[in-house]
Amino acid sequence: MAERNELMSEELQSSYDRVAEDYAQQFRDEMDQKPFDRKMLDWLIEKLGGSGIICDMGCGPGQIARYLHSQGVKACGVDLSPAMVQQAQSLNPEIPFQRGDMLALADVADNSYGGIAAFYSIVHIPRRKVVQALQEFKRVLRPQGVLLLAFHIGQEIKHLDEWWGKEVSVDFLFFETEEMKSYLMTAGFGLEEVIERDPYPEAVEYQSRRAYIFAKKE
Repeated sequence: MAERNELMSEELQSSYDRVAEDYAQQFRDEMDQKPFDRKMLDWLIEKLGGSGIICDMGCGPGQIARYLHSQGVKACGVDLSPAMVQQAQSLNPEIPFQRGDMLALADVADNSYGGIAAFYSIVHIPRRKVVQALQEFKRVLRPQGVLLLAFHIGQEIKHLDEWWGKEVSVDFLFFETEEMKSYLMTAGFGLEEVIERDPYPEAVEYQSRRAYIFAKKE
């Protein structure tokens, strides 16, 4: 099983490495078109009250970290894909980014972050591993630190073999809101707020209903 998990992680990393430049081109400015997402990040900032750095977990090209930074917040980013980290660092030289696996954040010390913004980064984690990832988030958060978790609502798994004309192997998992709340509580988080929204127009994003959960490290 460990070998299978390692293979899945390697496939995901290499897939994102291959499409990193295309992905960055597509999503680097997406926050400009998502006022609700900006509002949720503003709320995260408000909840933390300047307490600690906020990590853009599964940062991609760093669009979440860039928005946080633009609001005067200390931000950083972590991503599985070295090529994606390179894109994020090139686009946002004033923000620190590093490679990391959400299932084992080996280079991140306990209690490092005041907050975590995990926008759709959990969607690649198999259900049996979600609690493990959330426990890692909890470990690297400071006491009373806040996690803002966003994900697609549903039960399906969308698989991609091709992305921007390149060969990939990527699964996108959807989660029911009550299911994710249960995972968070199992991981030891205290739930604060749960918000859902319908998708923006197709030109802006994939047509799925979205959930946002604020959870606190007690």
